[in-house]
Formats: sequence, structure tokens, C-alpha cells
Amino acid sequence: MKIPKVPPTLWTERAGVISVAAEVNRLGLIWREQPSVDVGIDGQIELVGEHGEATGRVVAVQIKSGESYLRGTEDHWVFHPDVKHRFYWERFPVPVLLMLHSPDRKETYWVDARQALRGARRDAPQPIFVPRGNLLQHATAEDLFYTTGGVANTLLDVSELLVLLCSTRSTSLSFAISYFELFANGLTNIANSIYYGMDLVMEILEANVGDGWITIGHNEHEFLFGFLRLLFEQDLAEVDISHCLVDWHEREKQPTTIAPLTSRGRQLVARIHEQQVKFERDQRLRVPPYHGVAQEDFVRMAFTPGHYERLPLIKQFEELVLEDNPGVQTSQDGEGRSEV
Repeated sequence: MKIPKVPPTLWTERAGVISVAAEVNRLGLIWREQPSVDVGIDGQIELVGEHGEATGRVVAVQIKSGESYLRGTEDHWVFHPDVKHRFYWERFPVPVLLMLHSPDRKETYWVDARQALRGARRDAPQPIFVPRGNLLQHATAEDLFYTTGGVANTLLDVSELLVLLCSTRSTSLSFAISYFELFANGLTNIANSIYYGMDLVMEILEANVGDGWITIGHNEHEFLFGFLRLLFEQDLAEVDISHCLVDWHEREKQPTTIAPLTSRGRQLVARIHEQQVKFERDQRLRVPPYHGVAQEDFVRMAFTPGHYERLPLIKQFEELVLEDNPGVQTSQDGEGRSEV
């Protein structure tokens, strides 16, 4: 009589899932195994706050269990994702932690695959390098949730946030800037979004320093990036922290981003308005007509002299593409039409 048999690989696969679930439990986080169709994600981990709050902040997990996955160098394991998973993970809405489990050693190594793919060169598919030092058995919640913006801090009241933004400032005369200046000067889109970039930073510094020297070194860059982290950690704006971290770590530059304000961010803007009215009523602040402290400004692309030379080049390139594709009809609705 023939009866169904359990494939030997099942025990290897389950060993990886069970090990990950146990380590997540050790960290006091929530593990949710994928209950139905698995197309590249085995489960999710939800961050739990220090007082037991379910934060809603999650990372996805893909587990590869077996000694055959643990091949590489002295520093890292080398994993070659297939094309479908490479495409899927890079575009996933939350970080994807790739975990390689060794059943023999009972060890699990991990890396944020989505972050690795987003920061990789695009000219040729590259493997994902999983550092040997990233041992899940030694990891903390802060490690696993770093690319989501870090662990959830206690959310401050908007009045406390206003004081924090104003008091977080550089004391250096050659780098005179505060988080409040970055927030208030970055408001755009009818004060419903916030812009951040080095051009904004330099405009504020030049206004504050005047004819003096401006100094920006390692500590100053850390200070500036901390502003983006604060926006995210205090849930003030929907900052794409993953892409910002690619700029910060891979490209070694300050990110440029426009992020919609959250409801808390808009509450902070309203609180600034209320405080401005109070200061005006007490005759401690004089506000010019049609101006305000928390007021939008406009963001636009600044064309350099060289860009004006590119304008006809871009137009000519467009025309040549259409010339090489004569079956495409131009339209006014944003969709190209091909002749049948």
C-alpha cells in the first residue's frame, strides 16, 4: 500500500521557522507565521513597545534553512536571490529580513534584504551579503527594526514636541541651526508636507551666520540626520526612512525628501499657530501682515545654467524615441496609443 510520505526537507524548513519564532519570542516581539500562500515571505515580526504597546510597526521575514545556504567568506554569507524574489523584496512595503538558519549549529543569520537591494548597483544583479556578525541569537529589537526608523519611542505631547524642537539646536557659531527652524522653514503644500534637503539647511545657515564661516563636519551631519529620525520616531511625517538610510549609508549624503505630515504633524502646526497668537496678544511677537511662523513655502526645481542647455537635448531625445517607434500615437491623457 502506498501512503503519503513526509519529505525530509520539511524538518529542515520547520527547524528554521521554529528557531526564528523562539528568538522573536525571546525579544518580546510578536511573531506571525504566514498562514496561507507563501510567495517569498514566511512571516512578520511586530515591534512591541517597552510598556507592552502593540506599535503596528512590522518587518517581513523570509527564512532559508539548511547548510547549503551558508556559503561565503570569513565576513559574510552570500545569498543569490532569484529574479522574482529580487523584484518582489525590493518593492515590498516594509523591510524584508532574510534569515539563513543552520540546523547543525542552531544559529540564524540575518540582513535586511530590501535595504540591500535598494542600495545595490543597478547595472548587474548582485548577491545579498549576510554578515556573519548578524547572529539572530545575539540580536536586539533595535537591530531588527533599525531600517524602520528604530524602536518606537514614547510619543510626546505636541506642546512638549514644540519645546524639544526649539531646544534641540547647535551651539556652534559656525553651525547655528535648530530642529524647529528645519521644521518651520521646511513646511510646504499648504503646510501639509515638509521638505528636507541640504539646500534648505544652507539657506537657514546663511541667514543665521551672515558673513561668518559655516562649518559642516561629521557631528553636524549626524545632528541634521537626527532631525529626520525625530520626524519619523515621533510620527510627525511619513518619512520613507528606508530610502533615507540608503542615501545616508550607501551614498554618504544627506537625503532630500518631501514627506506628508501625519495628523500629529498637523496638530503640531496648529499648536505653533496657537502659540503665535498668544505671543502676539502678549505683544511679545510682531508678525508682518500675511505672514506666520508655521506657513508654507514653495519647493521648485532650481535650473542651473547647464540645465538650460539640456532642455533642447531632452526634447530632441524624446523626438528620436518617437521616430524609432512610428507605431505609437501621441495622446493628451498620459497613455501612448499604438496603431493596430
